[in-house]
Amino acid sequence: MEKKEITDQLSHLHKYKVLLSFGNPKRGRSLLRLANSFIKRQKANTSVTAMHLSPANELHHLKAAEYERESFTPIIKESEELNQKILTLFKASNDIDSDITEVANKGEYDLLLIGLGQSIFEGSLFGRILGFTTRLINPGKLINKVKAGESIFESSPLDERTRNILNKSKIPVGVLIDKNFSKTDKVFLPIFEENDGFLIDYAQKLINNSDSQIVILDANSKIKNSPALKERIRTIEQKAPNNISVLREKIIDKEFFNRQDLMIISIDSWKNLIDSKSTWLPIIPSALIIKES
Repeated sequence: MEKKEITDQLSHLHKYKVLLSFGNPKRGRSLLRLANSFIKRQKANTSVTAMHLSPANELHHLKAAEYERESFTPIIKESEELNQKILTLFKASNDIDSDITEVANKGEYDLLLIGLGQSIFEGSLFGRILGFTTRLINPGKLINKVKAGESIFESSPLDERTRNILNKSKIPVGVLIDKNFSKTDKVFLPIFEENDGFLIDYAQKLINNSDSQIVILDANSKIKNSPALKERIRTIEQKAPNNISVLREKIIDKEFFNRQDLMIISIDSWKNLIDSKSTWLPIIPSALIIKES
């Protein structure tokens, strides 16, 4: 076997594979921009698959090709602008949630990205709290309304479809709450528990591939009291001292969030923000909620 063939095989074995699943074509563009931020400088050793599933009962077979073309046109255009090769996958589905997780689990992917946006939250109190509203509403009044006992989102931090996908997936899943997401220049990463430490791996990918500025919040001194977490951050600081900083103050205001492009948070910490009726909720930027495999 020639040396090049061996190298190509080894490269394939170590490829970092991302699957993004979108319904709304506009959300597909956001997910592709996000995926690209994690891998753009390592394209030879990465792959991105963009998947769109359509309810079988809504798809007339004679118009399937036209619908597929319309669904993928925006994301293909985005891929050209980003110079990011993508594989596309389209199919009619009788059970979209199960099909998404089946493809993710069987395809040996390293990360599944899915999105939530305005449409899923419109008309809900949770949507208004997250800032998905066209009316001027006082976030403080909404928070007080929730504290008074009104359910935000059926006592759940995410909608039913997303919960199903998270529960069935055997690989890491990232859920993008899309509030006009466009870039990852400035990223906020709160660490509430030591178990949130896995998020640092994603911070490192963003630094390596997008030169992102990462601000880590050591909310409960979990980093301060963890030699392992401190060492991981110190290792990044040695290589990219200007790209990572650690905050210890708990009070984060609207001005700070306005300067951020993205918040990356674990699913458990996201649940805690919801359960505690956090005053962050109306003012956060786009958020990537990550569940480990």
